[in-house]
Amino acid sequence: MYVQQLNPAGNVALTIVLSLVPLIVLFLLLIVLRLTAWLASLIGAIVAILVAAGVWRTPIVYASESFLIGALTGTWAISWIVFWGLTFYNTLVLTGKYNAFKEWVVRNATEDTRIQAILLAWSFGALFEGLVGFGYPWALVSPVLIAIGFEELTALKVTAIANNAPVSYGALGTPIIILSAVTGLPLLFVLLLWQKWWLF
Repeated sequence: MYVQQLNPAGNVALTIVLSLVPLIVLFLLLIVLRLTAWLASLIGAIVAILVAAGVWRTPIVYASESFLIGALTGTWAISWIVFWGLTFYNTLVLTGKYNAFKEWVVRNATEDTRIQAILLAWSFGALFEGLVGFGYPWALVSPVLIAIGFEELTALKVTAIANNAPVSYGALGTPIIILSAVTGLPLLFVLLLWQKWWLF
């Protein structure tokens, strides 16, 4: 049975640096060498497996299995979002509902793109983030903004900025819920502990 070492280098700072090697390699490949994402990711994965085997003494089989499971999980989550985002977009385009939606927004709200961005990217996006999470606002709200007249890159920027607030709540809420489930402590009690820790 393999047991992962927490500090294989004998020095916490050095262990942290060694654990960051695959990420640093990935960034260098993407930013400096300008390799395509799939090739940089593949090389980064190989480096990660080699570091795991060389530094943490992880058996290659375990390291490879961990990488495969993580890659499949990530691919599934991203593919699921992209699939339904495209389905949502194409359904609205094929049925002609985008024009009807655009007219409804202009008629009931305003032609001011700033207000449209607040209504759709922030409010509607926050609803999707709360209901589904995992980047759905990007996949569903961005096409809506594009359909009502936003430039593609601008729509993505607006959605990304607006999505920061609900994502932050999700990122804070998830560990609180998990901690409550693991410890058996009441959720409200864990929330109060978290707030006290955050303040101090």
